[in-house]
Amino acid sequence: MTLAFLGFGSNLGDGRQLVQSAWNRLAAEERVVPLQLSSLYVTEAVGMVSSSLFTNAVGMVETELGPLELLHLLLRVETEHGRERDGDAAGYQDRSLDLDLLYFGDTVCRLPELILPHPHIASRLFVLAPLAQIEPCFRDPLSGQTVEEMYQQLLCRIQRGEVPAQSISRIERWIVTRKE
Repeated sequence: MTLAFLGFGSNLGDGRQLVQSAWNRLAAEERVVPLQLSSLYVTEAVGMVSSSLFTNAVGMVETELGPLELLHLLLRVETEHGRERDGDAAGYQDRSLDLDLLYFGDTVCRLPELILPHPHIASRLFVLAPLAQIEPCFRDPLSGQTVEEMYQQLLCRIQRGEVPAQSISRIERWIVTRKE
């Protein structure tokens, strides 16, 4: 079994319901064991222009799947939840559900369809805040830093004006634990 961290995001439809539904769908997979789901956070869009706020969370699972198998499962769950990708559009797009494979144990890989760890973790509060909530001591396999250290460094970089401000608020606390 490998410990994996998953990012959940939604800015179209009922974000709370979509995140919970996606978590439940992943929990129904035989080779995926849900361990924890962070609180829900509301954020403004980062890296794109959108009039819709995002609902975000991070989930921690154990899995017997390989990293590409898990990625393909995440893509299927997105599609099942109404995610449509416009291949002609440039950049990020509004979406009903976005699932990202953030970490897969200590795996480091650079494939055309998968980069691990996720390349934007260190610059996104909507990932680091919920990740620090559920597993602050997890070490990034590239930098060797803990999630908490990365989170605090990003807050300092934002405060110094080195990166744009990112609004984030925790809206609901629900931690889901291991299925029986």
